[in-house]
Amino acid sequence: MPTSTEFRPVRRSARAVLGVLLCAVSALALSACSEASVTHATPTPAATFAVPTLPPIGFNHRYGNNPVAAADAFALERAEFARKEYWEVAIRADPFSAGYTDTTDPAATKAARAKFASVLMVIASESLPTLRSLVALGNDGQQAYCERLVDDLRAQGYSGLTSATVLVFFGETDRHAQLTWSPKLGYMYSIYDNNLNGTLTKPIPTATPFATPPQH
Repeated sequence: MPTSTEFRPVRRSARAVLGVLLCAVSALALSACSEASVTHATPTPAATFAVPTLPPIGFNHRYGNNPVAAADAFALERAEFARKEYWEVAIRADPFSAGYTDTTDPAATKAARAKFASVLMVIASESLPTLRSLVALGNDGQQAYCERLVDDLRAQGYSGLTSATVLVFFGETDRHAQLTWSPKLGYMYSIYDNNLNGTLTKPIPTATPFATPPQH
């Protein structure tokens, strides 16, 4: 009697099939990782920005709005002190960029002064003898004094000026007078406080100007 062979399908659970599939997928993934080459993105160069040139340092902004103006204001103040005229001096010279140069270079300083088109000078004092001395000159004498200050600058090389102004302060708050100059109108001088109505010659007990020149 012949032997009969019965073929029965091999039944696997869904869990077993899923396990086989997961193993196959894992194997393929590992194989892909082993064959893949790692590439690194080339970093993009950072944007470059132009660094602005720093202005020359070492000048006092109290004296001027650029190195040349500050140096000239300081020199003028020292010159007035030598004359026993105790004024604090500040100068604004425009265009201000013309004065951003090396003040130790005489040629560069001379060239800068010639480029200034306008000047605003402020003089201020709390020295009672200095204030009395100015008022004693009278209106014309006061104007002549301020004109000399501007002429001193022009003699130093401020040859391109088209306007000049001098503000005179008694103390920190009293705007005593103003001198203006232009090629067309020349010099004009205005007094705003009526010379303090004579209080400088007979100061009240609480007057703030110093009785003696301030120490500097």
